[in-house]
Amino acid sequence: MRLPRQLFRILLIITSTIAACPIYGQVRYSFFTPEVDSICRNSLDYIRIRQSLVMQQFAIDQDVMQLRNTIDILNRHLEQSINEQQTVESELAAINRHIDSLTPKRPDGPRPKMNIIDILSERLSFHGNYGLNINQLALSNWAAGGENSWAGKAFANFSLVYQNKTFEQKFVGAFAFGISRFADKRLEKQDDKIDLTYALSLNSKTRWNLSMVATFNTQFADGYKYPNDSTVISTFFAPAYLTLSAGYTYKTKNERFQIFLSPMAGKVTFVFNQDLADAGNFGVKKGYYDQDGNWIPGENIAAALGVNVIINYKQPIGKNVTYTTILNGFYNYTEKRDDNLLTADFNWENNINFAISKHLTTMLFVHLKYDHNTTFPVYETVEGVETVVDNVPKLQVKESLGIAFVHNF
Repeated sequence: MRLPRQLFRILLIITSTIAACPIYGQVRYSFFTPEVDSICRNSLDYIRIRQSLVMQQFAIDQDVMQLRNTIDILNRHLEQSINEQQTVESELAAINRHIDSLTPKRPDGPRPKMNIIDILSERLSFHGNYGLNINQLALSNWAAGGENSWAGKAFANFSLVYQNKTFEQKFVGAFAFGISRFADKRLEKQDDKIDLTYALSLNSKTRWNLSMVATFNTQFADGYKYPNDSTVISTFFAPAYLTLSAGYTYKTKNERFQIFLSPMAGKVTFVFNQDLADAGNFGVKKGYYDQDGNWIPGENIAAALGVNVIINYKQPIGKNVTYTTILNGFYNYTEKRDDNLLTADFNWENNINFAISKHLTTMLFVHLKYDHNTTFPVYETVEGVETVVDNVPKLQVKESLGIAFVHNF
């Protein structure tokens, strides 16, 4: 196509040139006028424009063909995907029909409203354990000396938790009472505690939750200054401790570690045994004689303000061993002491349980306690006689190891 057009253009130019020149001295023909030359040149321009448009149309046709092929491929993929989706939906519907056939159908009619019992059963959790811990020592012709004895301790622990979207309530109780019997049939109290804790926490999106905690601690029976079993040193509600705290609780995701911090906590000590209150035991104001010789009884209640910290941690050690610890610390910053002793109290309980079977466990219990209001006599030999020269607070330590029969619920 391109070669004939070029020849036509060359011939047209040659013809126009010859026609524009005189032939043998004569005037050129009237047919080859300037107007004819202009028309010829315009025709060539139109031919070039047409050629360009034809080439553009050819390129566009190629693009359109390629796009149509791509659309055909996409349509085939879409159709295949739709078929696969329909197959999956059919299989899912068949499985659902099978599950529905296995599930008992609810009776027709409106679903009954949940009563308070159903709501509590969904939001309440209650668990704990109780059991008996036994220690025994038997000696016969033992040259190193010693005394036959056995000890038994009954214990019970429970935890009641109520949860909803807004807050969490937790009520925890720990009880224990144990006695020891020696060969001379002397009985001594080995353990005695009543520990109750109530915690209210507002749920938040962070690990730190606003909380209020109340703890109460006392004992069941009288305690004596053994081996003298005639001098009472503690009784039920003498002492008893009530701590009210407000602060923040942090706990990990698995709740194995929890810490409660309260910058403002109130602690109240109760001593409802008047003899102990008159002696000023456990930090209450002791009795005294006024100027007229009248006896003013000791106070039964002492209050303090301070910082309260409670730490709970539970960690499995191996397959059948579990370590649990609870540390409760209270720092009294309203009481001043002249002897510069710590005005802080802490109670640290540590338990290591070695599970032998479902209901048989070896338990190691270590209890550390410090109370700046609980004092012990300091003896010195004066002229050959042991004499009490002072009373100071000391670290209290209790440890026991024995086999326990435990039932968990």
